[in-house]
Amino acid sequence: MSLPEKEYNFRINKVKKLAEDNNLDFVFVYFDEYNVMNGRFLTGWCPTIERGAAIISSYCEPFLIGGPEAQPYAQMESIIKTTESSLVFMVPEEEYPGAEILSFGQISKKYFGGRQIKRVGIVGINTLPLQVYNQLRSELENAEIIDVTKEFEFLRYVKSEWEIEMTSKAYKIADAGFKKLMESITEGKREYEAAAEAEYVARKMGAEGYGYRTIIGTAERSCGIVTPSSDRIFKNGEIVLSGFAPRFNGYNATACYPVVVGGKPDKLQEQFIKNVCEALYLTKEAFKPGLSGKEIDSVPRKFLYSKGYEKYMIMPFVHSTGLCEFERPFFGPGSDDIIQEDQVLCIDIALFGHKEIPGIRAETAYRITKTGAVAFSPYMEKLFGF
Repeated sequence: MSLPEKEYNFRINKVKKLAEDNNLDFVFVYFDEYNVMNGRFLTGWCPTIERGAAIISSYCEPFLIGGPEAQPYAQMESIIKTTESSLVFMVPEEEYPGAEILSFGQISKKYFGGRQIKRVGIVGINTLPLQVYNQLRSELENAEIIDVTKEFEFLRYVKSEWEIEMTSKAYKIADAGFKKLMESITEGKREYEAAAEAEYVARKMGAEGYGYRTIIGTAERSCGIVTPSSDRIFKNGEIVLSGFAPRFNGYNATACYPVVVGGKPDKLQEQFIKNVCEALYLTKEAFKPGLSGKEIDSVPRKFLYSKGYEKYMIMPFVHSTGLCEFERPFFGPGSDDIIQEDQVLCIDIALFGHKEIPGIRAETAYRITKTGAVAFSPYMEKLFGF
């Protein structure tokens, strides 16, 4: 991920303000290959195999802690170039005899000059390995450790113009990949073949990875909510739960629409498809800054209740997206979070549990403006029938 310097400085200053407001000596932002979002927000870098942490403080320049195998890649890709290696971030039992491996105590002394560390803010404590936490706790034994994950992730709620641009590029890839996915869902082909063809298109267009494994769940497999592709063979007339989520320069797109093998839905399939798409349309039309999560969630919920789907509504319908395909805030039926201008929000209308239509989903994202919602994918809206 290429992170512009202006964007980086803006973000670092917000984290320093977070530290100041909470009287923290430093903020410890944990991340790894599977929980990369918060660290990548500050560095543009995604660690491979090993784990990492970005250290942000008003008392020194930002630096990274990681394992020695990740260090050269971090120095190439991260906008934060200063790195230190620590044992608990390494692959367990792997040896690097030529590397300098420091304890947290040694790192603290090196960067904070013997300053007494009183309060440390942790970001990502819900994914932080116990070994890392225990070493931090033992070597900074007089420090109070504070969980500031939610406060940090709040900084990611509203997107910059650069983030909007990255998301738009991701959606161009998603459109092309999902179009190929639909073309590839044909009788006699296996699910994984269709996934491979869509993913090839995305990779050729610059996708670096995926927000989730390509969803292809045919007929009885569609009840799996996020069912990845298998070796099941498509049969004519079956409905397929389909979802595609390429990532470009760190930012995610998602495209979901129910596909019927052969292209001719029966009466029940057509009814389900029409109703989930209408619920998505009503939600899009209701989007505006100032609405609470519970208010926006009630729009598709009331509509789907009126159509008799109450038993199949097991999920909320609106969530934010960005460095993760689904990230805070989640605008569910109990949410008091407020929709803000320049948020990027996904509408995800999904129903699960019907005997004949085990699972169905329609999903795409919108930029919130002063006057409403702007689609990232007119192509998906056309599929939905808007």
